[in-house]
Amino acid sequence: MNAMSLQVRVKSLEAQLSVLKAQLSSGAEQAKPRELFGSLYGILSGKSDSTEEDIRAARYRNNWDGGTEP
Repeated sequence: MNAMSLQVRVKSLEAQLSVLKAQLSSGAEQAKPRELFGSLYGILSGKSDSTEEDIRAARYRNNWDGGTEP
């Protein structure tokens, strides 16, 4: 990295830091989830035609082609 890009990076980090400090000093409330994970269970039921076997085959195919498994 050259000196100019490092200076830009430092300025960017300083700006981010000042925003975070302002949020802390303003007493910003902590974000609260609107839904519990348990209430989301099954929300996509019946929305996909993929079976677990299809997903496993795609993972295997991805590994076979030299890709990385998620």
